[in-house]
Amino acid sequence: MPVHSAGPDVMHRAPRAARRTVLLTGASGVVGRALLQRLRDLDVVCLVHRSPVSGPNVSTALGDIAEPMLGLDERAYVELAAKADAVIHCAAITDFNRAGDRLEATNVAGTEHVAAFAAAANAVLYHVSTAFVHTKADGDRGRTAIGYASSKSAAEEAVRASGVPHVFVRPSVVIGDSVTGEIAAFQGLHQVVAGMFAGMVPMIPFDPGWPIDFVPADVVADTIACLVENRASEGEFWISAGDKALRLDEGVAVVVEFAGALGVSIDTPRFVPPDMFDRLIGPVFLDALPVKIRRNIMRMLEFFTTYLRSGETKPSSLDQLVALGVKPLPDQRVSLRNSVRYWATEKGYALPKAEQAA
Repeated sequence: MPVHSAGPDVMHRAPRAARRTVLLTGASGVVGRALLQRLRDLDVVCLVHRSPVSGPNVSTALGDIAEPMLGLDERAYVELAAKADAVIHCAAITDFNRAGDRLEATNVAGTEHVAAFAAAANAVLYHVSTAFVHTKADGDRGRTAIGYASSKSAAEEAVRASGVPHVFVRPSVVIGDSVTGEIAAFQGLHQVVAGMFAGMVPMIPFDPGWPIDFVPADVVADTIACLVENRASEGEFWISAGDKALRLDEGVAVVVEFAGALGVSIDTPRFVPPDMFDRLIGPVFLDALPVKIRRNIMRMLEFFTTYLRSGETKPSSLDQLVALGVKPLPDQRVSLRNSVRYWATEKGYALPKAEQAA
């Protein structure tokens, strides 16, 4: 998995006087919402399906990437292709419990339709993939979650096969804004936090030293925007913490410490070897739980199994992209704490006075 540098063969800087138009898919999603806050110097046309979006430099087109011609009539399609200088494709089903046919229709066929549009517009396609694109199932656990990664891998192949100029952007697990913690929709990591707050995570069947890789939404948006603004026309860029990722026990400690500041007592989960949990603990522990709690725990196990990958350190392009103006990765503990704080506020937990003043 090579990390492509931002060299002169990849970067073509735009004339500063030109006001450009970008087609953005998935504008109502986690990355899309963050991008709308960042793409202030471009005219952004958002292809919307259900959820409306707005902004001072934003217009919308009602469509659907799962349909040929993006669900647009011929005239609208041609007019949009005539003015789009670049395409940022964020739209995807990210719920790893969705059925395979839904993943195929949106993540794969939808990407083919977006690539066809980029070809018609003679535009570079900035395809937002995932840092877990090469992830494989590890035994029985993780097989449900692997469908998402497989669909994103197939989507990348569809982009390559299309022949359009393209840039692959591969974010890791996305959390809230590094400062405010704000996020368009709570993700898998937030579900794990919710499970810890609810006392449903007494043990974690993984090595505490494994890295847990995540990146704030504003860092992802800033990276994509910088690539577009600098007219990158090829390359694969990994938006991940890489060797700056927290260890699993460090991430858990952040959550436990913040819960304590809220007056919520959480027993630090006990780390147990995965094989011991699968052979001895899991069958007895899980079967004794109510169905709903067991289902939630299994979802968390799927998440961790798929996205921890036995201590694998993700490649990262962030240090190389700083030369383009991409913001450096903020302190991981601070970003995680801010993300947990936003989640707790939204869920109705009363923040301590010091947090409220901040």
